[in-house]
Amino acid sequence: ICRTDAEAREDERRARSLELSLKNRAENLMIVDLLRNDMSRVCKTGTVHVAKLMDIESFATVHQMVSTIRGTLSNTCTSIDLLRASFPGGSMTGAPKIRTMELLEELEQNVDRGPYSGSLGYLSVNGCMDMNIIIRSAVMTLSENEDAWKVSIGAGGAITALSEVEDEYDEMKLKARAVVGAVQEWATLSDQTKDEIGLHVETVRNSTTVGQS
Repeated sequence: ICRTDAEAREDERRARSLELSLKNRAENLMIVDLLRNDMSRVCKTGTVHVAKLMDIESFATVHQMVSTIRGTLSNTCTSIDLLRASFPGGSMTGAPKIRTMELLEELEQNVDRGPYSGSLGYLSVNGCMDMNIIIRSAVMTLSENEDAWKVSIGAGGAITALSEVEDEYDEMKLKARAVVGAVQEWATLSDQTKDEIGLHVETVRNSTTVGQS
């Protein structure tokens, strides 16, 4: 990505702002503590540790505060046990996990989230596992008449005592922006493709008519 010096400075400012944000640091630390607790249920005693704490990783459309927690599975546990112990992810629930899920269900009036905030990945026969949390993703389903696509994009943020309403709303829009843009581009190209197909069909019909005459 080619950026001007001003854009590069602004990007660096945003990254440092995230790194120093008390709200985001508190949120990240809460998630770290949740995962340490979840993993300690299936890992060998003393092996759960924080390998990386609150590092800033930069991507094309967003800066992310990232922590890494590692541990060694107990001899009596498998990767599926780890998945069960840690699901749903603490970044999607908050703490304490059970009570916050109950509150979320009440606030969202039992509306099904679908794949959003769930998990996608693979489990291997050799015990390896790589799973994610489904965020910033578009879910596409056919309409009832199967003549159009319905697109749902999930985005959100963690609410803490330090949250500001406008900041949270802006963060949610920022997280969804890249996916929304991709869907809009796909919709434009899809419409163009339909027009081209329609033009091709009409041309073929006209040619057939001329040939028959």
